[in-house]
Amino acid sequence: MMNITFIGRISTIDSENMTARVLREDKEIVTGEFSILNRGDDWTPEVGDSVCCLSLTASTGWILGGA
Repeated sequence: MMNITFIGRISTIDSENMTARVLREDKEIVTGEFSILNRGDDWTPEVGDSVCCLSLTASTGWILGGA
């Protein structure tokens, strides 16, 4: 598997469902809804924040934390 981790920017966020879409600038695409990993604190990214992601496909992945 190549490119399963990447740094991107939050494009949109759904705080209720704890998901967000991420702009992947290296491929010029916006992902599907990625789940925001519960880190045990109150961290929630905001639109424009840099984040580290783990992605299996453009529509399946997780936001691991801020970058």
